[in-house]
Amino acid sequence: MKCILLFIGITCVTLFFSCKKDKNDSKAGNGRIAGISNPAFSHTYHYDEQNRLVGIDYSISSKMKVAYSASGMVLQWYDGTDSPTKMRTEMNVVDGKVTDAIEINDNFSIQHDYNYDSEGRMQQARATKRSVQNNQTVNKGESKFTWNGSLLSNVTLQVWDANSAKTDSIIWDMSYYENKKYFTWDDVGFSFFGKAPVGGLPNGMGWRLPVNFLSEGYIPSSAAVKEINRKSFFKQNGQWQMSSGKQTYTEAYYNYDARGRINNLNNMTTIVWN
Repeated sequence: MKCILLFIGITCVTLFFSCKKDKNDSKAGNGRIAGISNPAFSHTYHYDEQNRLVGIDYSISSKMKVAYSASGMVLQWYDGTDSPTKMRTEMNVVDGKVTDAIEINDNFSIQHDYNYDSEGRMQQARATKRSVQNNQTVNKGESKFTWNGSLLSNVTLQVWDANSAKTDSIIWDMSYYENKKYFTWDDVGFSFFGKAPVGGLPNGMGWRLPVNFLSEGYIPSSAAVKEINRKSFFKQNGQWQMSSGKQTYTEAYYNYDARGRINNLNNMTTIVWN
């Protein structure tokens, strides 16, 4: 009898601590990025009990909050007094993926539309920028994405002006380190851009495809980028011109914690995890 009681006692204690551990593991933001900072900025990320992103504090005078509904999300920006600004993004979600979105600020609205392949990877993204004052088109853009498994290998962007004349074309080719992780949209609790991580590359057009609101434009990826080659074609004095460039990231650029999570970039940007 004593043996049976002892077994029951041990079982109860084990269950108690297991439940306690599970409760702690399910706390808001567990396993997510808590903050990203460097000498120029310090951003804090917030999550709900479902581990979804619910806000980013960019500074004492700027923050963003996410409101979820059955049909999608609204991202609203606030000033230092916690008053809403005119900057907001409304997203519609179908089958767990953003299908379209609209960015709104003081001067412009930008309509986004996204398409995915049968594996859930984004294949095409389009944006139309319009003036808030008269709703006239300022420019349009379209990006097409090429994948190597879960890694984005090529992005081709084309841009047209208000009269549908092509003005710019940019091609990016990326390569990655096979044994180095980066952070993904899932790591910030916002997995709504398809199966594979994808973030809008900076292009100088006033928008990104897809939208990107993370710290200083850091772009989610399944692996650490090794090299990015860029070719830009643009109109100058009525003639097409071409420029090119290459950005290389050494292995030393990426640093990791004891759990294999990226925690520092270039010994300058710190990534803190919950």
